Amino acid sequence: MGNVRSSIKELTPDKIFKPQARCASVSEDNSNLANSSSKNDLSELDDVLVHILSFMSVEDLIFNCRFVCKEWKEIIDGNGLWKIKCKRENRCIPSAILNPIPQHYYRKIYIFNPFGRNLVYNPCGKDQFDGWMLRSIDDGDGFKVEDPPQGSDPVPKEVGSQSCFVTSYEWCIKCQLVDLIRRGVPKEILKLETTKVEVGEWYAARSDCAAEYKLDVSLLFLQRAIDPPKPPHDVFDHTDTIKQGKGKQWHKVSHTFQNLGESRCVCFQHSAKDLEKKKGHYGMKMTGSYVKVIA
Repeated sequence: MGNVRSSIKELTPDKIFKPQARCASVSEDNSNLANSSSKNDLSELDDVLVHILSFMSVEDLIFNCRFVCKEWKEIIDGNGLWKIKCKRENRCIPSAILNPIPQHYYRKIYIFNPFGRNLVYNPCGKDQFDGWMLRSIDDGDGFKVEDPPQGSDPVPKEVGSQSCFVTSYEWCIKCQLVDLIRRGVPKEILKLETTKVEVGEWYAARSDCAAEYKLDVSLLFLQRAIDPPKPPHDVFDHTDTIKQGKGKQWHKVSHTFQNLGESRCVCFQHSAKDLEKKKGHYGMKMTGSYVKVIA
């Protein structure tokens, strides 16, 4: 990185954007050739500059390099530089072709990396309940985090963690609101018919206790607080009851939303309880919650 920074310092605006100095020895009789050479030099120097800048950090580009001069600002505010960074670091880029390309399109993709990955924060409980809103805890013992799960099979390897949320003998409800725009998904992509939102998670009961589970996922419109509430654009719900002795194994529930329209947020809510009123945490377990945008 030190060599890159040294190169940046050497490529001053006078050297980069005034290539005609290289043609000072060209005679007036060859002025057309000089002009042609100047344009070629400028194009080559622009390519070199973009290549060097593409190795700079986001912080340096936005808060330092962008203020060097007008030309640098235009490069950093454009899409070409950020597209190079996206490809180099294997960011998932939508296959849809937008014309024109929205401003800061590739910058958002590079910084937020919103496509093809899980946008749910703390999906397994590694950070306890950070990112989740506990909607209702009745008279039971509420939620708890287990690692590893007790009384059930190990969490499937594809989840990537043995941590899970476990419920009690009254309804335990929590939810997370995923604002797709704030997570870096361009609104132009959300409006496309080909864009999809995949949601789901894993759940399991204990082998020694009956339990009930519910998943409710809604696509919501982005609204101001003063606006009258709108009904969800689309809703998916799943309910399952597992009898005592029939549990232990993990089940995966999933759904794909299409035709997102003007929806901008995903409300992911799950709830569960045990059906035998046992003191402690014998209710259904959940883990690996996910919301993914596929474009």
